[in-house]
Amino acid sequence: MLTQIAACEELFHTAPGTAFADLLVDGHRETWPIRSKRFRGWLRRRYYEATGGALTRQAISSELDLLEARAQFESPERSVHVRLAEDAHRIYLDLADDHWGAVEIGPEGWRVVRCPPVGFHRRAGLLPLPLPQRGGSLEQLACLLNLSGQNGFVRVVSWLLTALRSSGPYPVLAISGEQGSAKTVLSKMLRALIDPNAAPVRGLPRDERELFIAANNGHVLAFDNISRLRPWLSDALCRLASGGGFAVRQLYTDQDEVLFDAARPVILNGIEEVITRPDLADRSIFLNLPPVADARRQAERELWREFELARPRILGALFDLVAHGLRTLPDIGIDRLPRMADFALWTAACEPALWRPGTFQRVYEAKPPPCDRVHYRHRPGRRLRAGDHGRAQVVDGQCRRPFTCRRRSQQ
Repeated sequence: MLTQIAACEELFHTAPGTAFADLLVDGHRETWPIRSKRFRGWLRRRYYEATGGALTRQAISSELDLLEARAQFESPERSVHVRLAEDAHRIYLDLADDHWGAVEIGPEGWRVVRCPPVGFHRRAGLLPLPLPQRGGSLEQLACLLNLSGQNGFVRVVSWLLTALRSSGPYPVLAISGEQGSAKTVLSKMLRALIDPNAAPVRGLPRDERELFIAANNGHVLAFDNISRLRPWLSDALCRLASGGGFAVRQLYTDQDEVLFDAARPVILNGIEEVITRPDLADRSIFLNLPPVADARRQAERELWREFELARPRILGALFDLVAHGLRTLPDIGIDRLPRMADFALWTAACEPALWRPGTFQRVYEAKPPPCDRVHYRHRPGRRLRAGDHGRAQVVDGQCRRPFTCRRRSQQ
């Protein structure tokens, strides 16, 4: 009887062997791992509705073992996605609402669908997106952001458009600015447009395992108030931006590994520019924010209220640009492709619907080389030579420019 109650819409497994089930709940399809708490709760609910009783722990364990075996040995292999997926040249964005709807974006436009052809796995902390609306403009977004000019807005929009792809490479958005320049607010807003989460920004991970877990549980990663990037983390972010594998040992085993092979959009913010290694700098978009002018300063609650009112139309405007990019991408070419060639081609395909063609390439190529951006502090015990100030140097294999010393005023 329990086997009949636990009949699922479809069982399947992923490439690593994780067993999943498609459930029909209140007229819509949901996708959950068979070993998840949500699936256990569904099983208990079905049994209670059918019998009025409660399942024992042993009965649940036996049924889960049976369903997992059927999913792994008798069912097809499929992929599951977090927030974004692509199928048949169409992009699907999980709205994470109660009806498990998604936005389907194709060359002819976009629409909201209630049963997307791809499966989404909803991780802990995932928050819903509002239903997008047509007729909006990205100028509504520009009015909410503290940017220094049009070039900054071009960089933000190009990062957003690329983050709406289901696969990389993705440029790292490196935000810097003195205190009071709304770096954290900008990071939260950009993530809220694509992948809202209960913890929108976080501190840096302590090791690759923590970075792997964060990347596995969300589509966008946003790290806040960074003071420095260690070399191992800089290298790991390069792999995460361009697409690469992470392997960590599975807990309580000696030989088994947990593998993650994907790319993720990343936001870094801090007072100083912390990207010092050229390989990560080549994969980054740099954005320096000015201090918020007194005339523009407002309560954060009021700012977020305006953002929530504008978010549905901003999303609709972004989806219009993505549809335009899907339509024109096959015909786009760039004379000199940069390091992030796919990112440059995709943004060039989208931009004619918003601004003059070539604007993005002009702004992207205008970013200064690492020697003109990166500053370091004088190390104790090292004597400064004449001409050191303001001159780029190679230190530990990295191109750096010394900072200018300032004497503290006497009181």
